[in-house]
Amino acid sequence: MIGEFVTSPEIRLKSREVIAFDKSLQELVENLIETAHVQQEPQALGLAACQIGITKKVFVAKVQNKFRAFVNARIVKRSKAQTALLEGCFSVPGIYGHVRRPAEITVVAHNMRGRKIKRNYKGLPAKIIQHEIDHAGGVLFIDHVHQQNGKLFRVEKGKGGHEQLVEISFV
Repeated sequence: MIGEFVTSPEIRLKSREVIAFDKSLQELVENLIETAHVQQEPQALGLAACQIGITKKVFVAKVQNKFRAFVNARIVKRSKAQTALLEGCFSVPGIYGHVRRPAEITVVAHNMRGRKIKRNYKGLPAKIIQHEIDHAGGVLFIDHVHQQNGKLFRVEKGKGGHEQLVEISFV
């Protein structure tokens, strides 16, 4: 069962739109960035508010080596071309799987002052943003792996102490 990999049932809740662009939003974003920065093994590429127990449509994503805040983000255009990437998530620690996602997306989001911004993303930033937007809907990367008939893996120490991916089953 997919749910057995999830550490917190709250991560499946749908997040609410942000309506107040105030100091509490600024503090939330600062908290997300700080929390993402301290995560090193593995290094964080994004973090959604729901992952720290706050069900608001807010996340940070690493774009051009800097964490950027996204508020009420939604994808308005997806490329037909897709690419697969090995994904992991702090909400499903130690589990990884390949997920096919659109290679390029157009996102509409608000900045910290509530101004609407529309931007195109491709490559790794597009993958990170799609992963984080999924969190707002209670969707995890393992759901995509399952729907795409993919495989899940965990990292284990092999001979000589080298890390390797070992397949696990959905059960």
